[in-house]
Amino acid sequence: MIRLLIALSLIVFACNSEIDKSRKGQFEINQILKSGKKFFVQDSSQYSPEFIEELRTLDSQYDSVKLIEKDLIFNKSDTNQIPIELPVDEIVNYQAVKGDTIYKLGLKRINFTNIDYEFIINDNLIKKGQAILPAGFVFGVEFTETEKDNAIALTQYFDKKDCLTCIKIEIGTANRVDFNLRCDSDSTMNYENVPILIKK
Repeated sequence: MIRLLIALSLIVFACNSEIDKSRKGQFEINQILKSGKKFFVQDSSQYSPEFIEELRTLDSQYDSVKLIEKDLIFNKSDTNQIPIELPVDEIVNYQAVKGDTIYKLGLKRINFTNIDYEFIINDNLIKKGQAILPAGFVFGVEFTETEKDNAIALTQYFDKKDCLTCIKIEIGTANRVDFNLRCDSDSTMNYENVPILIKK
């Protein structure tokens, strides 16, 4: 009886190991692009499909690319790191006050490239959605001036559904965020002069 239990346990363990291996492998991308360049993503479920597709279109910039967790490696040695200042699956709240107007922004990082957001003015929900890091972040950072004329370095995320939402998060600390919402030139939904929001 004991031998039978041990044998069954080993079979279950082996099956679980095979399932784990298949789960790990099913999201891997390992291919040669039409240009002949190597393209590797360890786990595509950790990034937006848009980000991965943009990386493919950057193939004139590299001979090979590897994306392993937050490390983006071009030509085997040129490493960029995806910014991950925000914690995963945890809402971080920001606020700014200008006169009688209170601006609030909640951000939650979903994976290496996607963040959920909720933008509120005076307790009224203005817009919520998901913003995505563009692959072009590797070409340089964005700078925004504060009210004290200091420039802060930021990483941009975009939500292009319905209106164009741009969320810029301070690099290194995520203490400050620049938020911009533009629908069209005549829309009452345009919020292009939102003050810098500070982490609460």
